[in-house]
Amino acid sequence: MSDDVLYIGVDLGTFRSVMVSSAGQEEEVLTVIGTPKDVIARNFLRRDVLFGEDALKNRLALNLFRPLEHGVIKDNAEDKKYIADFITHIIGLADPEDYGRVVAVIGAPAEASYVDKTAIFDAAAGSVNACMIISEPFAVAYSLDMLDHSLVIDIGAGTTDICRVYGTVPQPEDQVHTSFGGDHIDAQIIREVQLKYAGAQITKDMARRWKEQFSFTSASTPDSPVMVDFSVEGKAMTLDITDCIQRACESIVDPIVDNVKKLISDSNPEYHDAFRRNLILAGGGSGINGLGALIERRLSDLGDVEVHTVDAPIHLGAMGGLRLAMEVPEDMWANLTLASR
Repeated sequence: MSDDVLYIGVDLGTFRSVMVSSAGQEEEVLTVIGTPKDVIARNFLRRDVLFGEDALKNRLALNLFRPLEHGVIKDNAEDKKYIADFITHIIGLADPEDYGRVVAVIGAPAEASYVDKTAIFDAAAGSVNACMIISEPFAVAYSLDMLDHSLVIDIGAGTTDICRVYGTVPQPEDQVHTSFGGDHIDAQIIREVQLKYAGAQITKDMARRWKEQFSFTSASTPDSPVMVDFSVEGKAMTLDITDCIQRACESIVDPIVDNVKKLISDSNPEYHDAFRRNLILAGGGSGINGLGALIERRLSDLGDVEVHTVDAPIHLGAMGGLRLAMEVPEDMWANLTLASR
């Protein structure tokens, strides 16, 4: 066994989680756990627990669990057990047994309660020697080295987290969290299409694929209509859902704008201009075409506003956690963990 320390950064997401390590591993795993439905399924699969894509591929033989809802662990013993299994699995992808010491920084939602963060900390306790829980948007800012009066808008599947960053660990009053994220857009796509086409038969997975392929706002309209295939009362159809996609994508904008205005107005007025010029749009939802430009337009009444859309948004939170793990002395971790709780 090596005496070296393995540093790990984890972004624990409602839909997808990411792990990066100081040894160069980068892993994306869908945040889903599956257990065999019966003895026959157990004998067929030869495993008691399956994770991510492997669980989805065998889902007909499994009971599936998505233990994170709106970015936090569901409040029941079963899901808390499975999130512990999941954290053990994702940390295990870094081969921690090859190292003498393993330390991890795990990103949690901006407004996760003390109980939520404690549950995540307890879940990781069996896999690492030391652990810090931090705000996901703070991890993004740390990864980008944008700690000097910036405001991060982190759009995930279950939540959108918005956080003021000014060179230290954010306090609860610096952060807000809404359920208007990617899952909300998926639900709105289904609702809009079914309102437009009575009898339309659409699943959440179909809506998510359309969002990932076609999402846009009025600030960046597509060159051609969005035509997709689905059934209407069992009949195969190819229909135009352009307006449905736009309305669904824009349904998250008003809550973002309202909360950005609140966080700026409640901050020290000497730094309002800095926050207005350093809005960071991150998370999977930042890939919606024209979203940054539309947010800028909706915030124009505040003055000159600049929204910076990040590159490679999926890994930024985990990369920020890894960087923090490697740069912050462990004797400071206890204080930071308490502060971030």
